[in-house]
Amino acid sequence: MNNATWIWPNSTAAYNEYAEFYGEFNYDHGKTICNISCDGDYVLYVNGKYVSSNQYRDFEHYKIYDSIDLGSFLTKGLNRFAVLVWHFGKPTHRNVNAKPGLCFEVENTFDGKTVTLLKSCEAIKSRLSKAYVSHHEKQISKQLGYSFIYDSTKEDDWINGRGYDFNSSTVIDKKCEFFPRPVKKLEIDRRKRAEIIDLDPSGRIVIDLGEETVGLPELEFHSPCDQEIIVKYGEYLKDGRVKDKLENHSDFSFTYIAKEGYNHYINYMLKLGCRYLEIECKSPIKVEYIGILPHYYPVEELPYDFGSKEDNDIYSLCLRTLRLCMMEHYYDCPWREQGLYSFDARNQMLCGYYAFKGGNYDYARANLLLMSKDRRSDGLLSITFPCGTPFTIPGYSLYFIIAVKE
Repeated sequence: MNNATWIWPNSTAAYNEYAEFYGEFNYDHGKTICNISCDGDYVLYVNGKYVSSNQYRDFEHYKIYDSIDLGSFLTKGLNRFAVLVWHFGKPTHRNVNAKPGLCFEVENTFDGKTVTLLKSCEAIKSRLSKAYVSHHEKQISKQLGYSFIYDSTKEDDWINGRGYDFNSSTVIDKKCEFFPRPVKKLEIDRRKRAEIIDLDPSGRIVIDLGEETVGLPELEFHSPCDQEIIVKYGEYLKDGRVKDKLENHSDFSFTYIAKEGYNHYINYMLKLGCRYLEIECKSPIKVEYIGILPHYYPVEELPYDFGSKEDNDIYSLCLRTLRLCMMEHYYDCPWREQGLYSFDARNQMLCGYYAFKGGNYDYARANLLLMSKDRRSDGLLSITFPCGTPFTIPGYSLYFIIAVKE
């Protein structure tokens, strides 16, 4: 990442902001790698196709970049390169607030020589997103941060170079020390089976995924008109409705503004943890699929036979629970917080040492390393990692020491 600079569409970025970046390069032959990092999260497209997403949660002094092989997405001649970045802009239990920015370089190696085909600089065209609504106030919770609004009526196929209002990017003064991603990338699985269990003529739909699931929301449906659709998600039903609001003012929902006709949308940045989804709209829609693309950390499970079906079922349930809490780092729970707590993670590590092939030691070590990068003036560790809020549980600092020893 030595040749690239940090960029953003403007120098006055605010909270909950979505930026889009577009560039082009020529390709002939050889191995082509994209090194990429951002503040927040990103989605990378090449020639109109989804390539990768999921920025590792990190710190400015421990900034992680992904190295992504673009080979299967390239064609000889001109290639289109597009990146969407979601800048949170507010400290939560899951991120430390920092300056916005995208930093990337596309490097091609052939016959022992490496050249840079494209890099982040002022020449890269950028803008604030037309479809994603920036700066709106709605939060999921104080731990998870912002929800989102996506307006499909504003789509303009920018990932294929057909967008408008793009301008030269602004160089951002960010001082980061880069490190390669310490764990594997998450893998996207096939659509989770989603069953409609309640269909109200007024437009309300309740969907059951059959079990707790973690992944990316996908919507595919036909709408009779342009309309606002509210998607709620949660772990259980109350009086036949999804329990999306909690007593602490949490609101587990997002807004999708549909266009008339066919709609297809995937959010590659917000991971939902839920069993049920509920759709609210004014005019009934025809559903092709509304559900979750499972998004899990790749591990190989070790088989165990405890000699009884009941014990084997309990083990399988516990193992699935452990996997639901594995993303770029351990989560305490998939729905409500998705935070790396040292106490929770210590128990998860101990289970993973025996449940996964090879002990899954690299993943556990990466979790502990991220915790060690925390910086508090009182010398204690934060309540989660990375954490932008001042909270701490002092005893958890001791559990970190125990986990390192183990």
